[in-house]
Amino acid sequence: MQICEVSEKRAATSVSVTCIFSSDNPIGVFRIDKMSSETYIRKLRGFNGESKENELFTLNTVHLQNPYKVSQRFEGFSNTRHNALKLQNNLLPKIDDVDKTLQVRKNTWTQDDINNILPTQKKKIQMCFRKIKFNSFLEQYCSNSTLHGLRYLGDSQVSVIEKLFWICAFICAFLSAAYFILHLYNKWLSSPIIISMNPEPVSFEEFPFPSVTICNMNNAKKSEADRINNGNEDLDKLLLEDICNSRNETEIDDVFGSANWTNVLRFMINVSQPCNEMLHHCQWHGNVTECERIFNPTLTDEGMCCNFNSVHRDFMFYNPPEWSDLNVTFPFPIMDWKPETGYNDSVHPETQPWRPYGAGKYYGLTLVLDTNIKEYYCSSTASIGFKLLLHNPVETPKMTDFGFAISPGEETRIVITPRINTASLSILGIPSKKRKCFFNTERKLKYYRTYTQRNCLLECEANFTQQICNCVQYYMPKSANTQICGKKDDQCANDARKLMEKKLYDDEAVADKLNVTEIPSCNCWPGCFEINYEFTMSHSILTSAIHVDDTYIKNSKKYFKENMAVVHLFFVNSQFPKYVKSELFGFIEFLSNTGGLLGLFMGFSFLSVVEIFYFITLRLWCRIQWNERSKCTDHRKTSDIQPKIVYPFSQ
Repeated sequence: MQICEVSEKRAATSVSVTCIFSSDNPIGVFRIDKMSSETYIRKLRGFNGESKENELFTLNTVHLQNPYKVSQRFEGFSNTRHNALKLQNNLLPKIDDVDKTLQVRKNTWTQDDINNILPTQKKKIQMCFRKIKFNSFLEQYCSNSTLHGLRYLGDSQVSVIEKLFWICAFICAFLSAAYFILHLYNKWLSSPIIISMNPEPVSFEEFPFPSVTICNMNNAKKSEADRINNGNEDLDKLLLEDICNSRNETEIDDVFGSANWTNVLRFMINVSQPCNEMLHHCQWHGNVTECERIFNPTLTDEGMCCNFNSVHRDFMFYNPPEWSDLNVTFPFPIMDWKPETGYNDSVHPETQPWRPYGAGKYYGLTLVLDTNIKEYYCSSTASIGFKLLLHNPVETPKMTDFGFAISPGEETRIVITPRINTASLSILGIPSKKRKCFFNTERKLKYYRTYTQRNCLLECEANFTQQICNCVQYYMPKSANTQICGKKDDQCANDARKLMEKKLYDDEAVADKLNVTEIPSCNCWPGCFEINYEFTMSHSILTSAIHVDDTYIKNSKKYFKENMAVVHLFFVNSQFPKYVKSELFGFIEFLSNTGGLLGLFMGFSFLSVVEIFYFITLRLWCRIQWNERSKCTDHRKTSDIQPKIVYPFSQ
């Protein structure tokens, strides 16, 4: 005995047929999508959850095309719907019982059952993506995109030739924008730094007065030279001959302290002109000041010299040398000044290194220097007088190469102009090789606490000289146990200096002469924060025929004219420009230029990126979810149709 019921949709495109067989057979529910005779094979399951053999049967559904045909009743059954539903409830298994049965069988699944199920799940996923129809999905993006030209590709009314034209136009625009962006990127990498002038001027309170170092060209006083030559100290005679005759070929270890630096220091102090004899009159900030209070002796490559306004040696070196015999004093407050940090508002005006008070000769530094020509024994040059150098307070001066001459019998005016270089902190992210400067925290020196280009070069020269000559010159930065070069090492030390200063790294002759296989690079770029001092000079001749200030005169007017030199150092302006290193193309500038090119060629904007991201993520996911809900809704609507008991095989 079999019972079948048919549920028809209004459009008559599908028919759901439910067949109830005898009590020994299971129930099958089918959906017929085509109005024809088809064969179905289903795996039927009994009421008790036991699997039955597959049953093959055929349904002729041609007569179902007539939705107005009167349904035929089964013989022996009531005409009321109540009886039909009652029969259905009695024959169909309970849903809860079926779920419990499936749960029991799920726990007993084997690996073969799982392998059979997985391909089915993959097929469902593939079917889900097939329903999305990526072609139409792409057409939707092109039709709604804000990029220029793409809307013609998504228009179904545009011909193929027109679409090809717009594809070519879009590709050309994209390649043009990419070319200019690449050119902009290369420019950003090659020259990321620009030096500009800060519109805000720098006042006197923000930078120090330059450090002034003065050396007498006389290498040894005549009185001391006569004493040494008439005495019995052979070492002093050799040292005297060495500093006065640079061509001396003597190669004794004790010459110039190659064995004992103490002997060299004692000799230089005795034969050099002391600062209290060199400096006759000093005037600072319009006030007459004792020269010994503002000047200190210092060792340079010109011998013993006098220095003004340098930072304390504890703030200049990590391990400052102990030169107690030099009588170095700092009677004023001191501070650890650096070009990068500068001064703050809490610093006292008299703190050393001093700052200028104002413009003009009155607020500058005035010096009256005594050459003492009668004491000349040998000179470092072919003339008499002084060498003067203006430099940064945290640097060691190199008088031989950079000092300029001051002649006796002249009044010299030196007008100072500071060159202040600063940097924006935004360039810290740019490699030092591209910005061509170092911050003080980036480049650490071995001896100097503050990085400047001159300190770096002098320290590099000292390290290289020690490497190839096993000694350093007496004026170079060094540690306590470093050996001082003697006369026999002069040629080696001079060649090393030439290599470092002239950068003759490719001179094979010099390298072979020094037996050097590899010459290291100093890598001494300028500091990002540095202060250098430029100057202009004017000279006038001193005469005894006119009235001269009595404070300038020493011994007599004739002696003053022949031996004395008057020097005025001052500023002429009260405010000065400041040069700033900053980014030529920062990330914001690069982004704006790139966006401008993309907008010019393609109409591209930030929302275009959001639009692309939306179509490939959120919109795609929503379409998948919508298809799944649509499938469930169709199934729910089909199952909610009221069952009708019909006889499908009737004529």
